[in-house]
Amino acid sequence: MRSAASILLMAASALGLPSQPNFLIMFADDMGYGDPSVAGNPTTTTPNIDSIATEGIRFTQWYSGFHICSPSRAAMVTGRLPIRNGCAGTTPLGGVFRADAVGGLPLNETTFADILSTKGYYTAAVGKWHLGQRDEYLPTSRGFKEYFGVPYSVDMGESPWSLGHDEAGHRSLPLMLNKTVFEQPTNLEKLTNRYAEYARGFMQRMKSAGNKWALYLAWSHVHIPNFCGPEHCGTTKRGRFGDAISELDAGVGVVLSALKEYGYDENTLIFFSSDNGPWLIQRLEGGSPGPLREGKTTTWEGGVREPGYVRWKGVIEPRISTEVVATYDIFPTIIALAGASLPTNVELDGKDMSPLLESASAKSSHKCIYLWKGVTGSYSSILEGAPDEIAAGTNLLPHDIDNLRSNGVPNGNITGLWAVRCGAYKAHFVTNTHFERMPVVHDPPVLYNVEYDIAEAFPISNKSDVYHQQMAIIKKAAEEHVKSIKPQTNEMARGTSAAFDICCDPNSKERYPTLPNCTCAPATWDVQAYTGGDIDYSVFWDPYCSNSPK
Repeated sequence: MRSAASILLMAASALGLPSQPNFLIMFADDMGYGDPSVAGNPTTTTPNIDSIATEGIRFTQWYSGFHICSPSRAAMVTGRLPIRNGCAGTTPLGGVFRADAVGGLPLNETTFADILSTKGYYTAAVGKWHLGQRDEYLPTSRGFKEYFGVPYSVDMGESPWSLGHDEAGHRSLPLMLNKTVFEQPTNLEKLTNRYAEYARGFMQRMKSAGNKWALYLAWSHVHIPNFCGPEHCGTTKRGRFGDAISELDAGVGVVLSALKEYGYDENTLIFFSSDNGPWLIQRLEGGSPGPLREGKTTTWEGGVREPGYVRWKGVIEPRISTEVVATYDIFPTIIALAGASLPTNVELDGKDMSPLLESASAKSSHKCIYLWKGVTGSYSSILEGAPDEIAAGTNLLPHDIDNLRSNGVPNGNITGLWAVRCGAYKAHFVTNTHFERMPVVHDPPVLYNVEYDIAEAFPISNKSDVYHQQMAIIKKAAEEHVKSIKPQTNEMARGTSAAFDICCDPNSKERYPTLPNCTCAPATWDVQAYTGGDIDYSVFWDPYCSNSPK
């Protein structure tokens, strides 16, 4: 006797994919291609994340929309590259929204939540948002009915796990419920479980109401500081990073169990990926790119090729796919499956991956993948502002800045488009590394066959016929792509203002003079952050932070 799952799979094969499933989009933070155990990591254990890969499609050539946090997330929720949606940074090196950012995702950008709501979907965002913390930029102003989470990276506010960190600006780390501070500072020991339980409660409420739903669950793990609860700290062979990824996986397990509990296991399309590659400057506190070169803050494969797993039980045939897809493909895919129409007044970069989900023989719709590092600009633009703002805004290190100043600032502009992949071939016009972050312009460009050479270790000779043939294709595609970019307000260029810090009580020091400002949950400071024994973790924090914890 056939199971319900097998009958549904046969129907999907004969009639195409079912329409209007529920959608669960899970994003990890700074997880590398080689971090899940399904990718071959020998000292991490991620059975729940692995199950999404083994019970669905494991895409081995899944690209992020950008090499760092905010721009990547902007690409996912809009289906548009950050260079189009005003979130590509202020210099050729890119950037992110700070905790006191003036701007956010432009208000004229359409999110997938905006569109899904027109088809009766109830939408919620849980976890890291990082597309603006002011009221008008938070998820509940951008199409989502609910929001629960830390609105930016967990190292952008003070907590027992991140005390005295320069980037924190001496504000306590907030946890938000919609547009209200739920807890400040939030207790990071409880955060992952709170995210998971909120997701479970959301599904329970959707079951009771009979709603179709879409849940965007952006975990705060595995960004530094690698926090964890007592049940996970000190339990893995991979140190604090391993403990953090173990806690992340447990949270994923809670959410997958809730799908079964409320009868959503076979009518929910799940996406799991990461915003960008591992933050290698954090050394052992950062993740692994596996066989790929480099990591976060670079346009090498390790910075932009991510874990990418898609599961739809009973509908998608489990398999491995080597087709090229991207995070911003999620947008047109779920819009199509919801039976809604795509925006017609903007240029979309995402492609509907439904054919790839339905058929193992389908081919990618991407002819080329365009990897922007930032916005086109001058070298001198990198050095504008105070030294601490330079480091925070560009991810430069002190020696990068010193070298640039001592060697003289070159004339001319640097393109923001650093690499382009067309077919199997990827050209680098400009590169950097996670530690030497200043741009290196390549003339002629460096070319790799990234299907033969995934580590980008063996450049193709620029004297060969293959080089000239492929570079002609790539340069033409790049020129046409750049011409298609229309002006958009650069939201990151609007800068920062302390007036836009999230603060439950600006006068909290009157009540708690020994605690950081914006403290309304003083008991959180009693938490004893696990340090992992006798390892000096101070060396794993960003070197430009003078007050790194010891």
